[in-house]
Amino acid sequence: MPGTVLLLAASPVGKGRLVDAASVLPVLAAVEPAVLSGTPTASVVELADPLEPQAVLTRLRAAAASPGPLTVFLTGQLQLDRRQHLPHLALARTAPATVRYTALPWHWLREELRLRPDGTTTLVADLYADQESWRQLHERPLDTGGNIAVYGRVAPPPSRRGVAQPAYMKAVATILRSGHRPPVAELHEQALARLAVEEGAGSRGAPAGPGLVLAAGRPAAADSHAAIAA
Repeated sequence: MPGTVLLLAASPVGKGRLVDAASVLPVLAAVEPAVLSGTPTASVVELADPLEPQAVLTRLRAAAASPGPLTVFLTGQLQLDRRQHLPHLALARTAPATVRYTALPWHWLREELRLRPDGTTTLVADLYADQESWRQLHERPLDTGGNIAVYGRVAPPPSRRGVAQPAYMKAVATILRSGHRPPVAELHEQALARLAVEEGAGSRGAPAGPGLVLAAGRPAAADSHAAIAA
């Protein structure tokens, strides 16, 4: 059955940007759709620095409605809204005071993917958290639902003023450009290994270590949360 791939890269325009999320899209787009998806054929939807949460939800909902395997490559930054302190994916117009209205609530993403059949969905994520989100993640890990495979990392804010690069996702894309798609768990480990080498070489502004590592296969029915381990 044909697969579907959603490439979503989003971060604010201006001084609130923590990561140049969209910079990874040309590298991912150079990978054959079948390799991105792990299926003989696949369709690819690309969203680069989208403006409106509802527009992202529409694309996400359409991708989630596809009958075949779905792989989401998500790159961006997490921020909390000031009223309910819920995690959101920041979009192009997001500012700290407008998160509730201009960012994509994380639970929208979770709920759309939760409705899919078990074992058909993979989320690969490279996320940066602002200071408030980073503190909260140590108390309340991201809830990704219990029916999808989740791999990636959440990094703390860059240690120096400036914009970070999505090094984990670029490592994933570089591995896939070889034309071979290893099992996602193996792909994840290879990307972390590349990341460790790059950061060991002293990448400017890179966080120490990968941050919080997202590593959950398709959990058993009793496991309601994706595992997040330091």
